Amino acid sequence: MSASALPAALQEDAQLVIDVISEKESVKLDYSPESVRWLDSYIDRHRGELNASDKSLLQEKFGAYLGESMRHNYGGRWTRDGGEWTIAFDEQHQAAPFALIAEHLDHHTALAQTFASLPKLSLQSQN
Repeated sequence: MSASALPAALQEDAQLVIDVISEKESVKLDYSPESVRWLDSYIDRHRGELNASDKSLLQEKFGAYLGESMRHNYGGRWTRDGGEWTIAFDEQHQAAPFALIAEHLDHHTALAQTFASLPKLSLQSQN
């Protein structure tokens, strides 16, 4: 994601993922935990076919979708942290959706599991 991107552009990228995936796959993404699990398995199925350029593009688009999924389910807001877009739940708790996607693309981290653990952060931010 470019340094000049705004949260509105991130939301547009997330919507683009919904539009493209809906057209190409038989699934309707809706920012739900089920959609994140589907995205997790989609990456697993296609990881071996992806080159560096594909991974970079997917990191940008899927990162925006993951961030919007975080916001829709757990609250928070887009913020810049050291040049990277993150979802901040409060001043001390944040998640890095682009880094999570990159890690999953390269090393099969537990994306859906990490997403499911985020309510702990959002609950902490409410205390």
